[in-house]
Amino acid sequence: MFVTKGSHKVLIITAATMSILLSGCAAKPNNQSQQNKSIKQQQVQQPGHEDNRIQIAKEAAAKITELESVKQANVLVTQRKAYVAALLKNDQQLTREIEDQIANKVRATDPNIQNVYVSTSPEMADRFNAYVLDVQQGRPVAGFVDQFKEIVARVFPTTK
Repeated sequence: MFVTKGSHKVLIITAATMSILLSGCAAKPNNQSQQNKSIKQQQVQQPGHEDNRIQIAKEAAAKITELESVKQANVLVTQRKAYVAALLKNDQQLTREIEDQIANKVRATDPNIQNVYVSTSPEMADRFNAYVLDVQQGRPVAGFVDQFKEIVARVFPTTK
């Protein structure tokens, strides 16, 4: 290779440019890796973060009302748990058999549900009905999550 006066400057500029480009490319993945690590650490370091989504399971409620003993039902789902507020026909009492039938209907509509909690309390049915109606009418339901947690803690004390 022959080096002339003019080509010497081109060679230095080319070498400097390549050096900058290569160091920039090498730094970017490392920087991205550091960002990913800090994000993962933030997620791990926030164990108090709760999933506050409450979903209305209309299909499960419809399946439950197909049962001969159930007059009306609403189902709310959160964190793979289903909470059923049902009213039974003819002042019937909730038996283990009816509870199992209701749980089977819920799990048939959503196999991801791990636990099904059933209440035939008129208060629970009224609260669930009000929540479902508010959602259907587009009303804000921001305070419902805290109310829901209180109700669940009171009606189903073994639920965590």
